[in-house]
Amino acid sequence: MPRKPSPPRLWLRPDTAMWVIKDRTRRIGTGCGEADAEAAQRALAEYIAGKYEIPRGGRASEITIGDVVGVYLQEKADATSRPKETEQAIARLNDYFGTMTVSEIKGRTCRDFAAHRKTPAGARRDLETLRAAIRYYHKEYGLDVVPALTLPDKSTPREIYLTRTEAAALLWACLGWQKVDVGTGANAYQKWERRRYHRANHLARLVLIGLYTGTRPGAIKSLQWIRNTEGGWVDIDRGIIFRRAEGERVAHNKRKPPVKIARKLLAHMKRWKRLDGWKDGAVGIRPVVHYFGKPLVKENKAFRAAIAAAGLPGAVTPHVLRHTRGTWLAQKNVPSHQAAASLGLTVEEYERTYLHNDPDFQKSAADAY
Repeated sequence: MPRKPSPPRLWLRPDTAMWVIKDRTRRIGTGCGEADAEAAQRALAEYIAGKYEIPRGGRASEITIGDVVGVYLQEKADATSRPKETEQAIARLNDYFGTMTVSEIKGRTCRDFAAHRKTPAGARRDLETLRAAIRYYHKEYGLDVVPALTLPDKSTPREIYLTRTEAAALLWACLGWQKVDVGTGANAYQKWERRRYHRANHLARLVLIGLYTGTRPGAIKSLQWIRNTEGGWVDIDRGIIFRRAEGERVAHNKRKPPVKIARKLLAHMKRWKRLDGWKDGAVGIRPVVHYFGKPLVKENKAFRAAIAAAGLPGAVTPHVLRHTRGTWLAQKNVPSHQAAASLGLTVEEYERTYLHNDPDFQKSAADAY
C-alpha cells in the first residue's frame, strides 16, 4: 500500500534563513525569518485551515500523525493553558512523526523520538502533547485503535538551592560587582570589585521576586504594575502579587495563585514603581522587570554572567530561585499548607519536594524509642 503524502509543514530554507511551508511539491513563503518561529507557526495553521482538508476519523492504519496534530492545532491548541508552547510542540511532532500513521506509534518509536529530542524532559512534554492530540481526535472523530505512548520518566526533583550567603552574592553580582582573587598561596583571598560595562541591574528585581515569592521566572517576566491580559500584576496597595493574567488558563501543574508580598520585598517594589515613573498620577513603565523600559524576553545570558561574577556553579539557573524559596520555607518550619499555597503547589507536592529540608523532619519518628 503506498505511503500517504506528508502533511504541510514548516521548513527553514538554509540559503535565505526564512520559514517556508512545504506542501508536497509546493513551497509557500511565510515572510517570517528564523527568529520569528511563532509567526511562522501561525501562518502554517492558517494555511492548513484554508487549504488542507484534514480527514476526520478512520482507521489508525490510514490516519497520519500529521492529520491528528493538525486537527488538534485547529480545534484545541488555542484553548490549552500554554498555546504558544503547544504550537511549538506540534511543529516538532509534525516534523518527526507527520508521515507516520497512528498505528505505527510504538514504544520504540517514542524512545527513538526521545533520543532525537535529546532532553528527556522536553521529549516527555512533546509526547504528552501527542497523547493529548490522539485522545482528542479519537474522542471527537473516532479511531479503531488508540496506541499507548511510552514516555520518558519524570525528572527527579531539583536538589540545588542557594544559601543566604550565595543569594546575597548573586544579588551583588546583579548590581554590578564581581568576586576576584587577590594574592597567592597562604595569602590568597577574594574581594568584591565593580564590573566594567555592567548593564544587568534589572536582574536584581527578578532575583528578589523569585527569592521572596517563589514565582516561576516566566511569570515574573510577565508581571506588570497594572491589571492586564498578558501577565500577572502587582497590587502595591494590598501587598499582593496576582500571578495570573486576566482570563488566563493555566495547567493543573502550573498553578498561579496570588501571593502575599513580604514586607522587605514590598519596600523594594514601592521604590521600583516610583523609579518606573508611577507617581503623582503619571503612567510609567508597565513591566515590573524590564531592560531599559522594554519587557525582558531572555535573561539567560545576563544571568550566566551574574552567576560567574558571584562565583556560583553553572548549574544555578533562574528556576533555582523558586527551589530556594521552597527550601527556605521548609527550613523555617512554615506550615506545609501555607508554604504550598504560596508556591502554587499541593501539600503533597510540597512535602515530597521540600519537607526533608525541615530541621525537624521525622524527628518524632526518629526518637520514638
